[in-house]
Amino acid sequence: MEELTANLAASFNVSNIPNNTAAPHPRLTNYKVKTSTLDQDERRRKQLEQQKRKRFDSVNHARRLADDDWKDYISDEDELDGEEMDTSKPKQKRKKPKRYYKNQLMLSEWLVEVPTDFQQEWITVLCPVGKRTLVVSARGNTSAYARNGFKVNQFPSLLPGGNRRQGRKSSEYTLLDCIYSEASRTFYILDVMCWRGVPIYDSETEFRFYWMQTKLDEVPEIASSSNINPYKFVPLPYYTCDKTSLEKMMAEPLPFEVSLDGLLFYHKRTHYTLGSTPLVGWLQAWMLPDILSVAVPQSYIDNKPPNARLLPPSPMEVKTQHNKTKKRTDDNEMEVKTDDNTEQIIEDDKEGTSQME
Repeated sequence: MEELTANLAASFNVSNIPNNTAAPHPRLTNYKVKTSTLDQDERRRKQLEQQKRKRFDSVNHARRLADDDWKDYISDEDELDGEEMDTSKPKQKRKKPKRYYKNQLMLSEWLVEVPTDFQQEWITVLCPVGKRTLVVSARGNTSAYARNGFKVNQFPSLLPGGNRRQGRKSSEYTLLDCIYSEASRTFYILDVMCWRGVPIYDSETEFRFYWMQTKLDEVPEIASSSNINPYKFVPLPYYTCDKTSLEKMMAEPLPFEVSLDGLLFYHKRTHYTLGSTPLVGWLQAWMLPDILSVAVPQSYIDNKPPNARLLPPSPMEVKTQHNKTKKRTDDNEMEVKTDDNTEQIIEDDKEGTSQME
């Protein structure tokens, strides 16, 4: 019976993505998952190192999304079709239209391991209930795409390139990562990848968030609905991740009209990368006391699923986390000692020089 249960659980595994948010949190008592060979903190470190070496052609990528021009572009689906092609059996197979707007957003993992630099190097965003959406404004139109790549809406907007009154300049286009709320007819802006033809995929989170707020302040009318801007565009505020700030944030009224869905945690140094990344974490509000030791109002605790309980970290995980923190402290102390030694050598050298003179 246990073997049958395990097989059924494995059959419901939605993908091979570690800590996939489409599945329950790995620490839920009624959900058993296979652990990754690399822990979450180690994968974060590797990805930060990788993005220093990797060069992303953000200019051409943003242009393709704006113009819907995919000539000479090879997607993952194209490569898969090429691998599965069997020339020995020439069959007339109807070709499905390519969804080039699929997988164009940066997605999160469940926050399982609290980063050692969580308070210093991470920021968080409260997310309203809604649908994750890619918004593309270009050539006098604004289009909204679902995560699966389907275009779900087209309308005018006051975004650069978003309505015909602005003309059809090819240089005027904007790409936004949003959460759309049907209840408030609002696109809540999580992130910006391109503004007025300037792509910033390779910029760090802090700069992208600052740039987003600065540029939206130049178009205040975009936060209100009108004939030329039927949907509101509202940026989501972000907060630091120290315990005091988090508890204050959770105790205050929400910065949007609809219910809270959860919290996204961004590493300050990550670039905007497509697909799931350990440098963006996700938690629901009721999980904060167990994962982050952050107190939240009772109303959030009451909304957790029935019988849901997060397991505490295992003794091995606690020991690993302690070793990481200790190593980081030792490294910092080593740097301070090295700086002190360098200063002492310089002072000794100065004294020796003055005695020779």
